Amino acid sequence: MSLFSKFKAQWMFLHSRELCSSTSDIGNTCSDPVFQILCNPVRSEISYKVGDSLGVFPTNPSTLVDSVLDALQYGPRSPVVSRHADSVLPLHEFLTSYVDLDKIPKSLRPFFPGDLDDTWSLAEAILVYQPRIPFEEFIRSAMPLLPRFYSIASSPTCSHGKLELLVRCVSFQGKTQLRYGLCSAFLCKDLQEGESFRGFIQPTRHFTLEQKNFGKPLIMIGAGTGIAPYKGFLQHRIYHQDVGSNILFFGERFEKSNFYYRDFLQELIVSGKLQLFTAFSRDSESKLYVQNVIEQQKELIQEVYEQEAFFFVCGKKILGTEVKRALEQILGPKAVRELIAQKRLVSDVY
Repeated sequence: MSLFSKFKAQWMFLHSRELCSSTSDIGNTCSDPVFQILCNPVRSEISYKVGDSLGVFPTNPSTLVDSVLDALQYGPRSPVVSRHADSVLPLHEFLTSYVDLDKIPKSLRPFFPGDLDDTWSLAEAILVYQPRIPFEEFIRSAMPLLPRFYSIASSPTCSHGKLELLVRCVSFQGKTQLRYGLCSAFLCKDLQEGESFRGFIQPTRHFTLEQKNFGKPLIMIGAGTGIAPYKGFLQHRIYHQDVGSNILFFGERFEKSNFYYRDFLQELIVSGKLQLFTAFSRDSESKLYVQNVIEQQKELIQEVYEQEAFFFVCGKKILGTEVKRALEQILGPKAVRELIAQKRLVSDVY
């Protein structure tokens, strides 16, 4: 069974893509661009709740697949039978949509020099060393191209059938050239408006809003694109006229370049529906992070804790660790353990 069948993926298409970060003011500092992406299911509306993620199946760039096939001396139309696909496929399609060209399978390492480290991708190694790998062995060893997950940045109550994502186009130096995160480049660079891809909803168990949250203070803590689910949270609370206070702690590098959803958040602040605390770590010599701002708002944290607030954390794993430490400093370790046990402190970290 293919992963498409296993996850019940459906066809979706890119509705629009808009750059929402800038690098024009940060001198020589390299910063990966961030895009707001809207997509639609092709055939029907899709059911989801705030806090859910969209699983996206990327594809390998056709030019890369062509180069890999040339280096391996395989014919692009060679038929492939694989456990990763539901039917016989031409090799080019198989490599484009089903095979991970990043990780080098253990069984293929003997075809490359023994000193290859983990910074090499399979595609890079093939292009540089042009190994003679028997066709059947290559197909048998191929690792599946797995989906990537992105927090949905919209609420179904007001998204008009569209799903919104906030995606950073990740880049890094590979062994032989600049490389990009496969799925982030797929969404931010390769896929054109109106073109389709396979996706599915990955439900969340606890990182969502439920009846128990209604009327309670909501503390939303996010860094970078970890702010994404909170746009949906806020839309949901406003639509349902939830009177609970909304407090957002947001951290990024530069205010001018990385203040995502600025206009949306400012409107809520002006209307009295949001308290916002920011930490832009590169705007001053003394770096300020989200956990530092939380510690500065000790009295507020204690106040909303007494009001049975719910805490949400979204971002990298280090953020979850630092926020937990900050809350322990303010509320005490025992109180934080109880918050976690009661699902009043919930994290979505990666």
